[in-house]
Order: sequence, then C-alpha cells, then structure tokens
Amino acid sequence: MAEIKLENVTYYHGKDTPYEIKALDRINVTIPHGMVTGLIGHTGSGKSTLVQMLNGILRPDEGSVLIDGTDIWEKPKRIRDIRFRVGLAMQYPEYQLFEETVAKDIAFGPKNMGLSELEIEERVKEAASFAGLEPQLLEKSPFDLSGGQKRRAAIAGIIAMRPEVLVLDEPAAGLDPKGREDIFSNILEYHQASRNTVVIVSHSMEDMAKYCDHLIVMNEGAVWMQGDRDYIFSRSDQLTRIGLDIPQITKLMLKLKAHGLDVDGGVYTVEQAIEHVLKLYKK
Repeated sequence: MAEIKLENVTYYHGKDTPYEIKALDRINVTIPHGMVTGLIGHTGSGKSTLVQMLNGILRPDEGSVLIDGTDIWEKPKRIRDIRFRVGLAMQYPEYQLFEETVAKDIAFGPKNMGLSELEIEERVKEAASFAGLEPQLLEKSPFDLSGGQKRRAAIAGIIAMRPEVLVLDEPAAGLDPKGREDIFSNILEYHQASRNTVVIVSHSMEDMAKYCDHLIVMNEGAVWMQGDRDYIFSRSDQLTRIGLDIPQITKLMLKLKAHGLDVDGGVYTVEQAIEHVLKLYKK
C-alpha cells in the first residue's frame, strides 16, 4: 500500500509564455493508503492536473509529490517505475485501445514490466474479471466492444499492472445509469479484494457519497476542503457556496428539515435517509 502526499505543489500551464495559467496553487493533500479517495470540483478546478502529478505525467513547478515519504522526482530517470506503482486511467481511456485483441491490450502493461508469459496470462484473466469483462470477450477486437466494455478493457489494462495506487479520471463519464453502476461496482470489488489505494475523479456527488471514504474538494486550482464523507457532506452549505451540487437525497432531507421535521441535514445516502425517517416515524 502507498500513501501519497502533495506538499506545496504549484503548477502552471504554459509557464513563461504569454498564455501562462496557474492550474494548481500550493496544494497540500494526503491521499490515505488503502482507502477510496474522491476528487471533486468544477471543470477547470485542477482535478485532472492534480491526478497527472500522482504518477509523474506532469512535474510540479514548485513543491513535491511524495509516495511513502519519498519524492517521486528524486530520481527523474526512474519515473517510469512510479507509473507502474501508480496506474492512471485518463478520462475516456477507451480511446487509448490499440491492440488486435482485448487480451493483448490488457497485456501491454505487464509485458513492459518484463513479466513471464505465464504471469502475464494470469494477470490478464484476473484484471478482466475485476473489470467485469466476460472471458469470451478477450479474443475479440477492442473496437468490436460496446462503449462500456471498452471502458472496462481500458481499466483492466491498468489493473493488470497491479499498481499500488489506482487512479481513475471520470471512469463512468458518458455511460448510462446501468453502465455507471457496473463500473463502480467493479472498482469497489477490486478495492475490497486488493485493499489498494484508489483515487476517483467524478462530477457526480451521488457517486462520491456512495463509493468514497475520503474526499478532496477542489476550487479554482486550490484545495477548498478535505476529509471523510461525513465531514464533507455535513458542510453542504459550503459546497453549494462554490457552486457544487450535493446529492439529491441530501437536498430532500434539507427540505424536510426546513419544514420543521427533526431529520439530519447531513444525510448523503438513501440508506441513511431511510434510517432517519424510520426513527422519526417511530417517535
């Protein structure tokens, strides 16, 4: 397992050009090991830039990115090793599929790690299972798959490297509700089996409330708030102040509270809401 820390990280797009923009401003966050951390914020808040720092795709202009206390840029020539430890699936990763078969695409990462054919085959099957891909799909061309299946194949390619940290940038973007549920259920199953650190970027507050243990809220390139789910969603007024949405069930409970009912406005899942309403009914 790995704990990641960003200490005073600042990053500029187009640094030292007339188009210079500060994308991240003195970021200080800790991503706890063995937990699912959600990263939320508006488009342009710095989420995608931040996750590209985690495995060295981008290098901070100021500050440090640490894994288990060691700066990942301490030995720049070995940054490739960091990318095996921290696997990043970018938004719409299915556009990165390129091999003849799904199995070969999933195997690409493990092959680059220098593993034996037997180990690669084992990892392909394991990763496909975690990603929710049926065995008969492995010999198909990735371009013959549905949108949801392509997404799972791309994520399986990251899982196959068995990273200590799995980072997913909008893993359910563009999928229908059933596809979203399937993708997140697979990710949760993977996390429960591996106990590895998982980082999820999403616009959906419902997804964040349902699947994440720890949350980091971004706003205009800075960290606005961070903490566990209870802490974040008990501050729904602060989230709405910066224009972020809150789960629909939280909105409902706040309306009930405004009408004089003795319910908790910090509820963020349907299960919690049912529990509170039942207690109220018993009273």
